[in-house]
Amino acid sequence: MRRLRHLAAASLTAMAIAAGLPSAPASAAQELHLYNWTIYIDPAVVDDFQKESGIKVTLDNYGTNEEMLAKVQAGADGYDIVFPSVFMQDIMSQLNLLGNPGLKGLDGYNNLDQKYFIAKSDPQHEICLPYNWGTTGLIYNKALTKGQAVDSWKVIFEPPEALRGKIAVLDDVRETIGAALVYNGFSFNSTDPKELAKARDTIAKAKPYWAAMLTDGIGDKVINGDFAVAQWWSGSAAQTVASKPDAVGYVIPKEGANGFQEQMCMLAKAPNVASAKAFFSYMMRPDVAAKNTNWLHGGTTNKAALTMVNPALRSDPNLYPSDEVRQRLHLVQDLGDKIRLYDAVWTKIKAE
Repeated sequence: MRRLRHLAAASLTAMAIAAGLPSAPASAAQELHLYNWTIYIDPAVVDDFQKESGIKVTLDNYGTNEEMLAKVQAGADGYDIVFPSVFMQDIMSQLNLLGNPGLKGLDGYNNLDQKYFIAKSDPQHEICLPYNWGTTGLIYNKALTKGQAVDSWKVIFEPPEALRGKIAVLDDVRETIGAALVYNGFSFNSTDPKELAKARDTIAKAKPYWAAMLTDGIGDKVINGDFAVAQWWSGSAAQTVASKPDAVGYVIPKEGANGFQEQMCMLAKAPNVASAKAFFSYMMRPDVAAKNTNWLHGGTTNKAALTMVNPALRSDPNLYPSDEVRQRLHLVQDLGDKIRLYDAVWTKIKAE
């Protein structure tokens, strides 16, 4: 719902006060600079915030956590808020790159459901706002997989003959190695060399049966039948399923999966702290959180927003899994120097 578009100026002022936003039109000096993942916030949400607050918002995009970190470390001054994954929040905290907006003191903080993934460096979600969560599972073409079980990672690591050459996996070191680890009964974040060797061998054995390793355009290729099954992120998969519900489906593999979550964090050098705090309060408002979640086809951490989330999303057990299934989700962790073990496995996998 677009708020305040047709309301009088007096109503706009009153509602802005209630939302914790500036009660008077902002001066030209009031700005907010966001640095977010590509296509990862509803443009209407940004547009409405600008109209309500008078704060001018600029938005730049990045494609990976590492790209964002490198730019911030290189001295990319001017950004106020970034959207790291949980493990990257921990890394940025260790590097003293994050500021503290005082979330617990802002309007809307009590709307947060504390059961969602929590960074080691922020055990009560006081520094960063849980922004969007989801899973990495399997999207599949219903016609091509008819009669085949697609509820397990086995379908990509030991694909039946009928699906060979029709499998796609993510070209992502943590995602693909992590899936192989979980398939073998290990932790998604294992640093045991023997367990990583087992994951490497599993991938090497399956790779000749894969059609591709990629991260873009997966949904259309599953719809078109180029891929019968593909490893993919739940939000993107849900958007594809919504467009062709009779043709495609999405499932969380029974062995478990990556449960990811992005955070909304203020940088230590944020030049517009007041504007950043106003945006945090705005994004914790239930109607705004639900609007953004419906656009993302993602998972909201805002318990007050849940009733406003599209019923088709919140009733889907593969998008809003039960507590039992959630126990089998693995959050990517910062591995420190031991990430080199993954890099070595990945280099060998890609070379074969």
